[in-house]
Amino acid sequence: MSRIDSRPRVISNPTTAPARAQPAAQQAANVARATAVGHTQVNSFEGAARARPAAAAQPIPGAWRGGPDTEVGKAVQSIVSRLQANPDANNITIKGDTAASLFSRAILDSKHVTNEQLIAMANVSLDQLASDEKTKAKVYKKVPNVRDLPVHKFTVAMMSAATGIDPQKLSEAVPDLGLTGAPNTPLLYAAKGEGMQRSTALHDFTDYLRGAGIKGLNKAVWGVENRVLSAIVSAVGGGRY
Repeated sequence: MSRIDSRPRVISNPTTAPARAQPAAQQAANVARATAVGHTQVNSFEGAARARPAAAAQPIPGAWRGGPDTEVGKAVQSIVSRLQANPDANNITIKGDTAASLFSRAILDSKHVTNEQLIAMANVSLDQLASDEKTKAKVYKKVPNVRDLPVHKFTVAMMSAATGIDPQKLSEAVPDLGLTGAPNTPLLYAAKGEGMQRSTALHDFTDYLRGAGIKGLNKAVWGVENRVLSAIVSAVGGGRY
């Protein structure tokens, strides 16, 4: 058996020896210098915020039509204000659109819708749009919960914004808004697909206003003025919006 030697001693490395403690005066100077630098530098979050360019202001729909002091400019401002103030115009989404976004794109920013048509919308009365009692009875018989449907509220929001008529009164007077088909025909139902719902909402908007005396609105949006033909264009997904 070989002899077991004692373990070698661990020799400390001079290069790893702990540094001498700094004098108190030197430590104080280092702290003061670090504090001064910290106050003069911008942290990473502040620097990123300052470097990030400000977001461009979103253009007001229809603002290109005329200044705020013009007749059409005032009409556009009133419509936009009513859209912003109505929760149903912003909180209900159909096929990726709110009533506000669809109205802005298809009506306010449409080159085919004239300034005169926009101005005339504000002069449409509730009596010009209201359905008679017989029609209302047919509507409630076929779709009892019609006024609770998102597509009805969506359509009412657009019509209310354009005319200035109170949404609640408009819903009561024209419960058929947003239903596909016509009350006086066998075809009247609440569409299930969002594509049909959106096109129905927009077609009801243009065609009911056409019936109230604003001519050319169907043609501006659908390319044809006739009620039936424009409804067909709407149903197949056509339109200029």
